[in-house]
Amino acid sequence: MDTHVGFLGSLLGSSQQYKYEEAGDLYIEAANKYKLSKQLGLAGQAFEKAANAQIKADSKDEAGNTLVDAFKSFKNEDPASAARVLEQAIEIFTTRGQFRRGANFKMDLAQLYEEDLIDLPKALQAYEDAGDWFETDGAQALANKAFIKSADLNALSGNYFKANDIYKKIVKNSLNNSMSKWSLKDYFFKIVASYLAAEDLVAAEKYLDESLQLDSSFQSTREYKLLTEIIRAVGDGDVEKFSNALYEFDQYSRLDKWRTTILLKVKDTIGADEENLL
Repeated sequence: MDTHVGFLGSLLGSSQQYKYEEAGDLYIEAANKYKLSKQLGLAGQAFEKAANAQIKADSKDEAGNTLVDAFKSFKNEDPASAARVLEQAIEIFTTRGQFRRGANFKMDLAQLYEEDLIDLPKALQAYEDAGDWFETDGAQALANKAFIKSADLNALSGNYFKANDIYKKIVKNSLNNSMSKWSLKDYFFKIVASYLAAEDLVAAEKYLDESLQLDSSFQSTREYKLLTEIIRAVGDGDVEKFSNALYEFDQYSRLDKWRTTILLKVKDTIGADEENLL
């Protein structure tokens, strides 16, 4: 009796699995037709339904791939749905030990949160997660790329000390790496500038000295010269001297968006204490 029930249960289970597999195939067929007719929102919905059917059929690897297809379809028309299905795909990949793949898509997710959904907390977390997963997988260069995005966003959001913790981690990862050591001057610059934006002149001066101990060649760079000049200007409360230093630097090395934004915040701090006393 038990053997018969077990066989019947197995047969029914197999039949149920086949039903979900067939449903998944039909949804994918429909999704591809929607894609051909450029109805990407409907294609995304069909891919998502296909993935749900594949999960019920215990075909999780296929479901992960199908959720990525749903993400690509939703991306331009419905960013919120794109983020939702990509989160599900990433969970499948990482649960199955595919951390490199999960990290790559986590970077896509972070960019979606940053640029389309304007959700900086989720973007920051996604970049940090991607960095950790790349690091776990031994891909340090890719990890640094993710950490830099996280640090840059933290600084632009006013989380200067959090940003510097991450920048310093990147510096540590880069010191003995010939491929990334050339970027040290940029990290040193960002750390000192972030301290200045946080109105911590002492920490800025201290780290500028420390940077020379880490890499003495930094002293010969235009970035080092600019930092010494703006530190002096901040200490003197001299806005004109600060502006002149930036102008001179910008004639030879254009200030990018991050540097311009942070240095303008530094400029705003000059003389702020005196103004508050008036």
